[in-house]
Amino acid sequence: MRDRFRRNPVTAGYLLAVAGLALLMRFVFAEQMSAQVKTSLSTNAGNLADHPVNALLGSAFVLDPGDGLVFTGLALVGVAVCLGNFEREVGSWRAAGVVLAGHVGATLVTALVIARGAYPMDLTRVTDVGVGYVAFAAAGAVTVLLPAVLRGPWLAVLVGYPLFTAEWFGVVPQFGAVGHVAAAFIGSGCGAFAVHRVYAAVGR
Repeated sequence: MRDRFRRNPVTAGYLLAVAGLALLMRFVFAEQMSAQVKTSLSTNAGNLADHPVNALLGSAFVLDPGDGLVFTGLALVGVAVCLGNFEREVGSWRAAGVVLAGHVGATLVTALVIARGAYPMDLTRVTDVGVGYVAFAAAGAVTVLLPAVLRGPWLAVLVGYPLFTAEWFGVVPQFGAVGHVAAAFIGSGCGAFAVHRVYAAVGR
């Protein structure tokens, strides 16, 4: 574990922080306090207007039971595998920057879609937390590291899965799917740029 943390400090640190907060909310905090933490860190319009930095950053560390056990487990495995490999390739700071851009960018895209009135219900105070945007950004980032023949299918799966499983409101999928697709594209673009910079610096 210690060696893995030294080789992948961002990946290991993020997963440990997520696990630590989940354990605190499950076994230490009172139920009301846990609900308050989740509500306060949600990236809804109210929180983004009132305390944007806390909401944008904190939401990525809170597991959402509404995501389901299977999705949450796959997302955490995706972070461990994809972000871990990407971090070893480009370094910790670049890896952190890419997933941060993916998470924040996806959140802002989602907020914009909601603000444009794309949904038939008021989502001003909806709870939106979880590791999904980080996972999709990390999965998008490793696209450039795959063999060329696999990049298109890999990105198609990342984009197709949230759209296929989403509830649709006319021509617009639910906001979570919008965020996951945005995170995948942002992660892919930023990941390619980061890898290009690293390879250019070492003459690869």
